[in-house]
Amino acid sequence: MALLFEFIDTLVVEEGPRIQHPEDAIFQGADSAKKLLDALEFVIDDPGSVSIKWDGGVALLFGNRDGEFVITDKYMPNKGVFPNSPEAFKQYDVERGADRSDLYEKIQGIWEGLRAAVGSTDGLFKGDLMWYGELQPNANDQYVFRPTTVEYRVPANSDLGKKIAGKRAGIVVHAFDGQPWDGKTGLSANSDVLILTPKSGVEFKLNNPVRLVAAANKAVNTDGPKAQEFLDGMPKVVRAAIQTYMNKQITGQTKDKIQDWLTTKLSGKQQIAMLDPENGYLLQNADGLNALYNVWNSVNNLKVNIAAQLEKQVTGFEQWSGGKQEGEGFVFNSPAGLVKIVNRSGFGAAHFNK
Repeated sequence: MALLFEFIDTLVVEEGPRIQHPEDAIFQGADSAKKLLDALEFVIDDPGSVSIKWDGGVALLFGNRDGEFVITDKYMPNKGVFPNSPEAFKQYDVERGADRSDLYEKIQGIWEGLRAAVGSTDGLFKGDLMWYGELQPNANDQYVFRPTTVEYRVPANSDLGKKIAGKRAGIVVHAFDGQPWDGKTGLSANSDVLILTPKSGVEFKLNNPVRLVAAANKAVNTDGPKAQEFLDGMPKVVRAAIQTYMNKQITGQTKDKIQDWLTTKLSGKQQIAMLDPENGYLLQNADGLNALYNVWNSVNNLKVNIAAQLEKQVTGFEQWSGGKQEGEGFVFNSPAGLVKIVNRSGFGAAHFNK
């Protein structure tokens, strides 16, 4: 049976799941905060590299290595493991006492399709499996899939919907041999697995939110050094705990005041040093804590504005998370490297509180 393969220039993800949130940069110092703020201003001026950040499922590497076609999960290569068959993929789990029964059928089902797509190309592609199993339109004539948190709804009569029809699975490919994939090189037109390329197809535009940019610059330049001095005066474990608290607060994972939350996370000695009601570090350095909040919130407010502008420009399909029409976010290239723009009070809250 002839297999069909089509490239789609509408969807995109970035390499690497742990790109820093711009607002968190202050925890690495005032210079880092300034660098990430500069990156946000850079993308406002030049949004050409902005792409959709897909909330993908299992991350896989696939391709030809040493003359053999292989598929691995994202951890296997670091352990020197490159399964050359679905059976070898499963045997790796057996030998380490793991059981991923829900994954083995998917690996078996996409193996030949991805092998056909790769052909004779040497090297490993990396992507995220978005769905497995032929999709059928729902009552609203939409193809619907939800690999993790975000639910994607694609009209069956749209260009993308017509390409989804009859496909065994869909995978977003975003890297080749450790570098961003150009969406063209190395994959042939011969697979029943739908390949989604790293070009969005949307020419994103951004208006300059002048007041938010000014507020963020004032906060970073004025309060950044104060925040850094405040953070430098405490043990790293406490600094990390404060960052975790602020992250959990924005995603709705806690409504506790910082003193109450830290009481459950710090050792007895740390509690006395940091939280003592008369001589504790937080009390004695309230201005530093306020400076930290001001920098973090100001950069976050700017980022959220950018995310909202971009979200309105996504067309051709719908993204839903937490009951709102909103995806995971966006990613762009800057002089500071890759930067992600995620509304943590939206997608983050939906992800951690589902």
